[in-house]
Amino acid sequence: MTELSPKKIAGENLRLLINQNYPNQAEFAYEFGAVEKTISRYVNDGINKLDTIQELAHFFGVEYIDFFKPIEKEL
Repeated sequence: MTELSPKKIAGENLRLLINQNYPNQAEFAYEFGAVEKTISRYVNDGINKLDTIQELAHFFGVEYIDFFKPIEKEL
């Protein structure tokens, strides 16, 4: 099994947060004020900018460090 990079872990945790709080990525993208394609890229390719992770963390009401925690069912 391959270990995920921190940016991929952040993307996977974003996927979990979206799935827990929104019916789909499109709805989240609209609420967050981003293009759906951008959100899809974050989820699939990972997030490599700390300021983006901080913005997402603030939006979801979690600490930015939570995005780097190993993948779990709940954040």
